Formats: sequence, structure tokens, C-alpha cells
Amino acid sequence: MSDVIMRLRTLLALTFAAGALLLTFAATIVVSQFIAARVQIRAEAHTADLAEHLRQIIDANISERLGDMAVLSSVARTNATTPEARRAWVDALRESFPAYAWIGFADRTGTVLASTDGMLEGESVAARPWFQRGIEALAVIDIHEAKLLAKRLPSLPYGEPRRFVDVAMPFRDPSGAVVGVVGGHLSVSWMREMSRAAIATALKREPSVEVLILAGDGTVILGPGDQAGRRIDVDLPALPALTAGAELASARGTWPDGGDYFTGASRARPVADRPTLPWTVLVRQPVEVARAISDPIVNQLVLGGAAFTLLFALLGWWAAERLAEPLRALAGAAGGIGHSSTNAQLPKPHGYREIAELTDALTKLLARLGERDRALAQANTDLEGRVAERTVELAEACHRAERAQARAEAGERAKGDFLATMSHEVRTPLNAIVGFGDLLRDEINLTPHQMRCIDQMRVGCEVLTTVVNDILDYARIEAHGVVLEAAPFSPRGLVEETVALVAGTAERQGLDLRLDVGAGDEHFLIGDKTRLRQVLLNLVNNAVKFTPQGSVTVSLEQAATPDGIALRVAVCDTGIGIPAEAQARLFTRFVQADSSTTRRFGGTGLGLAISKGLIEAMGGAIGLESRDGVGSTFWFSLVLPRVPTGERSSDRPVAAALPRPVEDDTSRQAHLLLVEDGAINREIAQMVLEAMGYRVSIACDGSEAVKRVQEQAYDLVLMDVEMPVMDGITAMRLIRGLEGVVRAVPIIAMTAHVLPEQVRALLTAGANDHVGKPFDRTHLRAVIERCLVESAERSRAA
Repeated sequence: MSDVIMRLRTLLALTFAAGALLLTFAATIVVSQFIAARVQIRAEAHTADLAEHLRQIIDANISERLGDMAVLSSVARTNATTPEARRAWVDALRESFPAYAWIGFADRTGTVLASTDGMLEGESVAARPWFQRGIEALAVIDIHEAKLLAKRLPSLPYGEPRRFVDVAMPFRDPSGAVVGVVGGHLSVSWMREMSRAAIATALKREPSVEVLILAGDGTVILGPGDQAGRRIDVDLPALPALTAGAELASARGTWPDGGDYFTGASRARPVADRPTLPWTVLVRQPVEVARAISDPIVNQLVLGGAAFTLLFALLGWWAAERLAEPLRALAGAAGGIGHSSTNAQLPKPHGYREIAELTDALTKLLARLGERDRALAQANTDLEGRVAERTVELAEACHRAERAQARAEAGERAKGDFLATMSHEVRTPLNAIVGFGDLLRDEINLTPHQMRCIDQMRVGCEVLTTVVNDILDYARIEAHGVVLEAAPFSPRGLVEETVALVAGTAERQGLDLRLDVGAGDEHFLIGDKTRLRQVLLNLVNNAVKFTPQGSVTVSLEQAATPDGIALRVAVCDTGIGIPAEAQARLFTRFVQADSSTTRRFGGTGLGLAISKGLIEAMGGAIGLESRDGVGSTFWFSLVLPRVPTGERSSDRPVAAALPRPVEDDTSRQAHLLLVEDGAINREIAQMVLEAMGYRVSIACDGSEAVKRVQEQAYDLVLMDVEMPVMDGITAMRLIRGLEGVVRAVPIIAMTAHVLPEQVRALLTAGANDHVGKPFDRTHLRAVIERCLVESAERSRAA
């Protein structure tokens, strides 16, 4: 028996040691693989970051050269208007930057007007890519061999061909019309020196790193050994990711020389307003260099693990021997108690104090087991009863909550459907009233009284439209249904644009409308420009409405914060002011300063409540400062994030939307298809469009519209939405699914559906733009002209 016990103790010690050994070995493998993976990730990320840095340096150099062309374009418009003056400027530029092999001005026909050393003057460059692309916009032409200049410039050593990178842009006359192109040819030596300078610092810091720079056609600009000028046709590691559309990529792979490298690659993606060279920068580092960092760590980890395993095995053997005897005695006693009566006692322990404590605890436990078993049985019975009762209660409560939620959701849907339906039903007859009123207003034989009646009718329609819009906006805010957009915009441009919209009204009232946007840098932020314009336009309109005489000043303050840019926009007027007791409730719905204000100036009292809801939804605040009879200052403030570097918005202040002047009869004679089921709205729309000079054909539903666009070519389609037989959304989808050029016909959704989600659905279905009913003739014409111009440009591009 003693031998058997001894074998069990030995088996326990050996098992413990083997487990420790396996655990340590597994941990060593896992940690080693983790370190190797982290080293690889770090090496790939490092090479990719270095490639991106080098590409940015190359892009910066190209931007500087485009800046040179911008300077020449500017002076050609202002100071240097003669060939002699322009020749002096290009010669000076070439002297300050000898990398230019040739700089010249060419007129719209491609004839060179002035150039460095007079080369090519009088000759045509109209067939050259730099001229053809430069006449349209900023252009950067990738490396190519010289054509016209090859025989006029000195030969290069060893018979190397002349190769250039071209930069070009249009230049204009004082009226702003494009009159030609200014362009420059940068020599291949500049490209190589620029590339060497870009990588010099990196190579000094990382001697094991090698850099390869490829032109857009795969020609090596700079690379290890004598590869410069060669063309690489094989796929290198990380290049497939760039070909798929990525700007930055990294990978591990084998190069043509047979070496295993970590490779990082970066390639610029030129855009229309920011052209650059489509060069690819590859940075590689041998895998052995990266492994040299991780191998010592792995070796030390393996040795340490082995030593720890041996020590742990010895400790396990010793502990097993020491613990076996007292534990065996306790186990034997416990086993005997399992077959004895409930009053059985454990034997007196011997050995370690912990064994004695364990024995004492087991003895006390045995004494309590009976009582606990009985208590536990009773508790289980009680608990089962309570759980059953609570389960029934929870089921009933859940059922009631589900019914309440269903009723609430049905109510919200009914409310939304009601608002949308009412908006559509109010706007549809308003469209006829406004349209026929505008046509009557154009009649030349009206009496002053008749003209005033028509004007008052138009004002009433505008007020009713505003009331409908306010109610819809407030309902969405109350239901937490306002979805804020996040797009880049210029705060200064937003303020200037809004002030321009109100300038005409202020001028008619004899008010001095002022703008103070400060003299600081212009910031580009991310936010909902449309909602901010709505708030500011409401404040400015209120200021103009409640200011009989004097001035209205709109100010903009911008301050940098850790979270972005803090905006504060204030509208200060010299109007009637607001009593102190009325200020606290002014931002409440359907509230104005007093009832007499409502009668005198009109309005629903929803504008400020809507503005408050929109600003607070953006995380900002809105308030006012006013003295009765002196004037008021309404303000709002909020913090918006900056636009990331390299993603500057093209947003710029523009004047109120006006129709584009038509210089020929082409757009005026455009053939439009009007799709409208309502006879009255169809008649007014046809009369307005024909008065604008368009040819108009009619379709009474979506099905007829789809049939007509297949039978005859139209320049543009005006599509209503709610129609019998086939609605407008279905018709637009069917038209977009047709074969041939008909699928690209411009479609403008002209409908009383004006809610944001409705407009998004229309654009998704295939509409190019949207005009809400009741439509404004000026706005309608502007949208039509814009769509016609865009369609013509797409046709020319195709």
C-alpha cells in the first residue's frame, strides 16, 4: 500500500511538472509570435509612413511650381500685358529657379506669345497635352520626352533623351475671360535632385531603408543602383493595393532581386482643384533587419522560460511530497464520515496548521449541513412561488408596455403622415395661386390698385408657406426628428450669403444693413450649413421687420478651442426693443413680445422656438439682450470641429440664386417635358415655362412620361410625384433604367413634397434636383438652366 501511495505522489509531482513545462512552452511560442507580428506591423507601418512623408514632400514641390504659374497668370492679367513684359517675367523666374527648361505664354489658339530666350515664339503648341489641359484648369503633366524643344536645347550626356514634367494653367484678361495658357517644363535633373533631397534625411536616419520612386508609367525616377530611367513592368509588393484605389499601403513580399522586404507605398490621387504628379513612392526594408530586433528578445524569453519550467518542476515535486501525507490522512477521514452517521466526527488532524483549520471548518460545516439543507429546501419552495407570481406580473407588464409602445408609434406615424399630407395639400393650391398671380403681375395694362391686390395676394401666400414650414420644423424638433448634416462649410461665407438674401428687403425699408466678420483667418468647419442659415436668416429677418429706421448689424466672431472653433453670431438692431418681462418667454412656441406685435407685424411666433431647438440640437446656446425702445441683440454660439487638413471645402459666399444669363437661343429653345396630373398646376407651369422661352410638351402621369421620353428626345423633364396610374418616383426609376442616352436626361422633381426625407428619396430615385411647390419663377429658371448646363457639359465630356 505504501508503494502505491508513493507512486501516486510521484505521479502527481510529474504531472504537475509536465503541465508547467507545457504551459511555459506554449506561452513562449505565443509571446514569440506576438512579438514577431508586432515587429512586422511596426516595420510595415514605418515604411508606409516614410513613403507617405516623401510623397507629401514631392506634392509640396509641385504645389510650389503651380504657384509659380499662378504668379505668371496674375501678372499677365495686370502688369505684364505685352510680350516683352511677359518675356522679362519668365526669364526672371527661370533665373531664380534654373530647373525650368522652358517657360512660355500661349494664346487660345496655341501660338506662343512670349517665352524664355524667345524659344518657340510664333510656333503652335496647340497639340501639346500641357496646353490642352492647361486651357481648362490647373494641370500637371507627368514625365515625358521633349518634342518641340528636343532640337533647340543642348544635348544631354551619353545621349540621354530630354524629358520634362509640365505645369500649366490658364491666364485671363482684366475682364476675367481666359485668353491663353502659361506653362513651364521642368527638367529631369530637377526631378532627380528633388527626389534625392526628399529622401536624404530618411536615408541618413535609416541606412537599411531603400527608396524607389516611379513615374505614372512605371519609369524609375530614383532608385537603388542604376535603375533610374528604366521602366518596371512587374507588380511590386503593396502596388496592387494602390492600383485598387488606396493612397497608402504596406505589405511584405519578394522583390525581383529575390530579397524579402517589408514594403510601404504611397501614391497621390490628383483631383481637379489640386493636381499633382501621379508618382508612386516605395520604401523597403529587409526582413532580416526587422527580425534582428525581435530575435534577441525571443531567445531570452525561451531561455527564461526553460529555467522557470525547471525550477517550477522541482518546486512541484517538493510540494507534492510535503502535502501528500496530511492530505491523504484527511481524505481518508472524510471518506469514513461519508459512510457514518450524522454525528460522526473527523479525526484529530496532524501536520500543518492549515490542515487543522481545514479539519475544524469541515467539522463545523457538517454540523450546519442538516439545518441548511432544510432551510434551503424551504427557501427553494418559497422562491419558486414568488418567481411564478413575478413572472406572471412581468408578462402582463411587458404586454401592456408593448401595446403602449405600439400605440405611441402608430400615433407618431399618423402625426408624420398628417403633417406631410397637410403640407402637400396646402402647397398644391398655393402653387396655382402664386403662379397665376405672378403671371397677372406681368401684365402691362394693370391698374395700380390691381397690382397692389396681386402683391398682397403674393405676400399672403408667402406668409402661409412660412407658417406651414414653421409648423413642420417645430413638429420635427418636438419629436426629436431633426437629422443634422455634417458637411464642410465656411462660417464667413454663410454669414455673407445670408446677409445678401436680406439686403434687398432692408434697402426697400431704408435700413443700413451692416456686416462685421472680423479680419482673422477664414476657417472651414464641419456642421449643418442649411440649419445654421435657417437660424441666422430668421434672426436677420426679425431684425429688419422690427426696425422701422436705423441699422441692422450682423457680426461673426471665431475663436480656437481644443474641440474646434467657437462661433458667436450676433444680430444687433436699432428697432423697437423688447420689454424685460417679455424676454424670458420669447423663445416659447407661438409667443411674440405682445399681442399687438402679432397684429402689427404678423408671424406665428414659432421662428425663435425653432431656432432654439436647432441650436441646442447642435450643442450650442441662443439668447438675446434688449432694451425697450432702444433695440435688440440676438445671438447664438456653438463649437464646431475643423475640416481636416487637405479636405478644405469649396464652399464660398454667393449671391442670391439668379437665373444664368443666356447668350444664345439654344437654352431658351430647350424642349422640356412637363409631367403633372393636376390640370390647374399643369396649365400654370406650362404658361410660366413658355413665358421663359422654352418649348413645352405635356404628360399627365408617370406612365405617359416614360413612354414619351422613349419616343422623343427631351432636354429636361419636370416630374410631379403624386399622380394616378404611375407616380413620379416609379417613373424616374424606370427612366434611369432605360438603355441609351435617354437614361441620362436631366429630371427635376417639381412637387409639394418638401420634407428633407422626401427630398432625399426623390434624389435617390434619380432626380437631378428638386423644386418645391409653390415654386418661385426665378428659382425654377435657375435650377432648369443649371441642369441644362451640367447636362451639356457631361455630353461634351463624353
